[in-house]
Amino acid sequence: MWKHFLFATLLVFLIGNLIGCHGSEKLIRVTLPERDPITLTPYGRLSFSPINESSGLVKSRLWPNVFWTHNDSGDEPRIFPVERDGSIIKPEWAEEYAGIMVSDAVNIDWEDVATDNDGNLIIGAFGNNGNTRRDLAVYLVKEPFPSQIIATRISLKIPFYYPDQESFPPRNQNFDAEAVFWAKGKLYILTKHRSDNYTKLYRFDTMDPLKPNPLTLIGKFDIKGMVTGADVTPDGNRLAVLTYNAVWLFEVSGSSDEYFNGRISWLPIGAKQCEGICFDGNKLIISNEQRDLFELPIDSLIKVKD
Repeated sequence: MWKHFLFATLLVFLIGNLIGCHGSEKLIRVTLPERDPITLTPYGRLSFSPINESSGLVKSRLWPNVFWTHNDSGDEPRIFPVERDGSIIKPEWAEEYAGIMVSDAVNIDWEDVATDNDGNLIIGAFGNNGNTRRDLAVYLVKEPFPSQIIATRISLKIPFYYPDQESFPPRNQNFDAEAVFWAKGKLYILTKHRSDNYTKLYRFDTMDPLKPNPLTLIGKFDIKGMVTGADVTPDGNRLAVLTYNAVWLFEVSGSSDEYFNGRISWLPIGAKQCEGICFDGNKLIISNEQRDLFELPIDSLIKVKD
């Protein structure tokens, strides 16, 4: 009888672990209608020449009418404050302005920038094209005064890892990321896949600067492309996600972060390599690596799931 009891206990334990580890791996899909892509027409341009490969975009929650962007890998560790039309914001006294330098940081494939409700910018230092990096991190920076500052420093560096990545590189190239956002008191990342057309949503449940933090897998969605950027409304209830070929909107309510299980809207787009997206009132602002700026009314998206 004792052996039977041990066996039953072990079986329950194993089943529980299987459910806990793989329950979030359930793939969520939606059926999309036939629709030709909307060709995006630029309304503005990131005209400041040091912005040569814009990779992330976010609207400030601290300073009115200020947007933040940064370059992709290979650039100095710096951020750029711009107006809605893309013109640079800089101190009047700065003769050789080159953006706001972020000391103590290294730009190894910065892919996105986000903001929280406490005056922080969050820089995603997690570009991982070959899926081989073991130094993935996000930087927290106190949002600088855009027209008065030419240098700042990080306040925290948070290292992290994907618990479900077991080899470097893995067989499936699904551990790159170009999207980060802060919602409802937590930090989130969306992955960019090269082995399929899905994305995974991960959450930071710890943010220890002294050791790598394991991410918590929340869900998996057939996004039918590669995720290149994301942004969320200040209340955390609306999540905009950008791919090379579409814009998605996920809506939840209350304390839920099950974005893939909420209301979903979608719109196919046509433009060059779009990598930044952010909310601006009832519109979405989109940037590409060629420095163009586009705007898209939120109500132009098509509802594909209630």
